[in-house]
Amino acid sequence: MSVGRIVDSYYLSTSGRSLEIPFRVFLESDKQNIELTCSRILRILPGKRLVCAGEYNGQDVVVKFFLDSRRAEKHCAREEKGIRALKEAGIKTSSLLFKGLLKPGCEPVLVFRMIDRVIDFTEAWKQVRSDNRRAELMRQIISIIADQHEAGLTHDDLHMGNFLLAGNDIYTIDGDAVNVRHKGRALSEVKSLGNLGLFFAQIYPRYNHLISDAFKVYLEKREWSINTVTYNRLIKEIRHQHKKRKKKYLKKIYRECSAFICQKSWDRFLVYDRSYNTEKMVRFLTDPDGLIDMNRFLKKGNTATVAMVEVDGQRLVVKRYNIKNAWHALRRCLRPSRAWNSWRNAHRLAALGIPTPKPIALLEKRWGFFRSKAYFITEYVDGIDVYHLLRSDKRQDVYQGDLVEQFGKLFQQLSAASISHGDFKATNFIVTDNRLFITDLDAMREHQFRCRFRKAFGKDLKRFMQNWADLSELSKIFREQIKNIKL
Repeated sequence: MSVGRIVDSYYLSTSGRSLEIPFRVFLESDKQNIELTCSRILRILPGKRLVCAGEYNGQDVVVKFFLDSRRAEKHCAREEKGIRALKEAGIKTSSLLFKGLLKPGCEPVLVFRMIDRVIDFTEAWKQVRSDNRRAELMRQIISIIADQHEAGLTHDDLHMGNFLLAGNDIYTIDGDAVNVRHKGRALSEVKSLGNLGLFFAQIYPRYNHLISDAFKVYLEKREWSINTVTYNRLIKEIRHQHKKRKKKYLKKIYRECSAFICQKSWDRFLVYDRSYNTEKMVRFLTDPDGLIDMNRFLKKGNTATVAMVEVDGQRLVVKRYNIKNAWHALRRCLRPSRAWNSWRNAHRLAALGIPTPKPIALLEKRWGFFRSKAYFITEYVDGIDVYHLLRSDKRQDVYQGDLVEQFGKLFQQLSAASISHGDFKATNFIVTDNRLFITDLDAMREHQFRCRFRKAFGKDLKRFMQNWADLSELSKIFREQIKNIKL
């Protein structure tokens, strides 16, 4: 029995992210016409590309629709060429079952066999709890990248999500991003290190210690000599790629994309996490003050009000940055709001793998170009701040050595990224499930010049030590930890 409505290219191109699942389509090629059912959306670029899981001829498939009328044929041809090049090089990838046109409309479509019992490498990496297993996964994926480079192929969108793990087999996907320009000729060192740098730059810096071992696997597969010069070139490339990636990502968080919904008008600017796009959330973001005033205040001040609210059964923290008076409004109206800075800094920390409450939304009230009251909304972290934790009865339940070590790692990560916080009071650190979260990010800065960072971070550490003036033993332990930070 057929399931879902029959749709055409117009519906797929114009429905944006509001496609109703399941749906059916008719495809045709020179040899046959087929009917195909799509049951789950895997990826969508509205009006450009749609990737679905579905069923064709009794088997599970992945279907790629190329919807951009100007570039559809070009992208389809590039996808097919990339997949074919991977197969010819002996690199595991999806098997193409059908190539045809969507009817009516004539947009190209590719149908691939669904790989059984598969998990993408991103999820596999997240599930790992030990560095030994992470190192093993890293060696596996780097070995595949070495095979690609030896065959003269580069994957221009080289990240873990484009590799699938099925048992002990690794599959490379997204043939559209496979560059075949040098196919059949092993890549030069410069091009190889550039592509490797792109991959390593997307791994959290706290895992950088795994790079050296993985790179040895790459060198052995390419039959290159192991030397410090080549490794240093790779590290330089990683830093370059990381800087480019960070710059690109921090622009993305203020616009409409697959991760965020963005709405701009004369009187407000709103951007929020697409996974929170529900009717109740939209209603809350339309008038946040109504729900704030009805709920529990965590802080009530002249310049900032912090409240805990509940939307869709999930607790959120809303920080409202108030305007005190006309003079305050005049000073703030042309500058990015503190909510704007907090939103940016929360994503900056998330990109570095530094725990902070997940940012959900940024809302600025505006009058044209002039900014007014602003809101920063995050997930609620159910824990206790470090100041009260270490002065409460729960202090005995905390292994202080582990907490001090977490602070040491946090400080070293911030130092490596040239980031100062601006207010290291102990209440801005929350402990939950033995994890340390950092909050209150509106004064956080990333410094371009290392000398300015050292000065600002020195003030942070001095403020941090003031928290323990009445706890001499703990103060001594923290002081020893701070001495180990590389500034």
